[in-house]
Amino acid sequence: MKAIVQWLFLVLACLADVQPAVGQAARFFRISGPGASAITALRPDGTMVWSNAQPGATYSIQTVKSLPGGTNWTDYVRIPTTNVVHTNLLVDFKPPTGLALIPAGVFTMGDNLDGGHDATPTVAVTVSAFYMDVNLVSLGQWRSVYDWATNHGYGFAQPGAGKADDHPAHSMDWFDSVKWCNAR
Repeated sequence: MKAIVQWLFLVLACLADVQPAVGQAARFFRISGPGASAITALRPDGTMVWSNAQPGATYSIQTVKSLPGGTNWTDYVRIPTTNVVHTNLLVDFKPPTGLALIPAGVFTMGDNLDGGHDATPTVAVTVSAFYMDVNLVSLGQWRSVYDWATNHGYGFAQPGAGKADDHPAHSMDWFDSVKWCNAR
């Protein structure tokens, strides 16, 4: 069944004339979960539609860069389902400059690897899709947005620091980082 899903995706991608974005490697997807689900479409906007999901179950979307061998599948995102037919934005073929799409899904937060007495219990966390910079925020970027923000009513605890304008910004707290992101 998995081989059928793999080839179905390849055929659908060809029919939809899906092309990777410039500089983006080819990518293939498949569904792994408690039921026999099938990818029914990968739209040009990067939205994948799949069917036969069991409501309330969590499925793993897996990816591989090339199909020969098919043994290098890695988990891309885990998605809880609510309907039999499910739609998720998995990739953005034309993301905003300098940003990458982080798809909506579930991840496990916590620490259970070391077995130590201070291990944090794990919990499944569901996040909405968001965009993230592909590079660290430089001090020059930080200052540019910081200057705009402070002139438009934002207040910061620290102005931030860095070695030079083209080096990463640092020495700001989480709250200042959130304010900066909102101002940006």
